[in-house]
Amino acid sequence: MKRLVAAVILFVFVISAYIWGYIYIDNACKQAQNYLINCVDVYEADKDATDEAEKLEKYWSKKEKGLSFFANHGDIDAIELAINSLKSYSKTKDNEIFYEYSGTVKTLLHQLMEDTAPTMHSIF
Repeated sequence: MKRLVAAVILFVFVISAYIWGYIYIDNACKQAQNYLINCVDVYEADKDATDEAEKLEKYWSKKEKGLSFFANHGDIDAIELAINSLKSYSKTKDNEIFYEYSGTVKTLLHQLMEDTAPTMHSIF
């Protein structure tokens, strides 16, 4: 009976940690997407979205440590690299490169959310 109670407690802990991690990743990615949308909107309006790109970079840097507990480090680093590239091209008038990196960041954020979506395979 003691083993069963310990197994149930461990099972509840694992499921709780997984749900909390999913919620953390989902919230972080959605907020980063909001920063990205603001950056693109400002770029479209006046072609200098440096401040918005810096806000996105600071936000991602702040969330990066927490995300590393729940997600693949390579995915997090790829997003950080794409955000840094977006920041550097947010000052330029080269629309294609800016929109390419904004699309890359959006895709990588979406992929991170999809990779951590709860499935029976990922839980067990």
